Formats: sequence, C-alpha cells, structure tokens
Amino acid sequence: MKVTILAFVIVSLTLVTGSAVAGYGAIAYDQDARKQGSAWDEDTQQHANDAALRDCGSDGCKVRFGVPPGKCGGLATPQTGNAWGGAVRDKLDVARFAAIKNCQKHAKSECKIRENKCNK
Repeated sequence: MKVTILAFVIVSLTLVTGSAVAGYGAIAYDQDARKQGSAWDEDTQQHANDAALRDCGSDGCKVRFGVPPGKCGGLATPQTGNAWGGAVRDKLDVARFAAIKNCQKHAKSECKIRENKCNK
C-alpha cells in the first residue's frame, strides 16, 4: 500500500511540474576558430545554451540555435572557411540534410556534418 501511494505521489508531481527530463538542446559555433559545441537533453534552454558554450570552449563561441524537446539539430561546416549551416527538424536524417544544404549556400567547398543529435 505504501509503495502504491508513493508511486501515485511521484506520478502526480511529474504531471504537475512537467517531465523530469525536458530535453532542451543547443549548438554553439565560433566561425573564426572553427570550434563547435553542443548540449542535449538539458532541463532548460538556458542550461543547454550554457553547456553548449562550455563544450565549444572558445571566447568567440555563440549559441547559433536552440533545439526544443523532441526535435533534432544539425550543424554542418566545410573543411575550410568560416561558413556554416544549421537546422532543427523532427527527424535526425532530415536535420542532417537541411544543415548540409544550408551550409552549401555559403560555402565554396563541400560541407559535412559536425554535430547532429536529437533531444528526448
């Protein structure tokens, strides 16, 4: 009986306060240093932004875009140059394709995926 009550309380609190793991993400990029960083499945967008900047590890890093819960993000860059392209989509492969396509609009050489993942 005590276990049932405890389980009910935990489920109720989760429903009231939201999911325990919200799943926010972010991608940061420094165009000059060509460094990137990412964060996934963080509990808030601000935590994701902060974690992506830490992962990027350069003073010139900027959060280029956030990735909401349940969405996928991708960052593509060419081998040389400071062009980049990013995308947020419902599926991993679609985000990858869109990031590469967005990068190719600005790059003189072939773009490749550097970051690509989905949030919970």
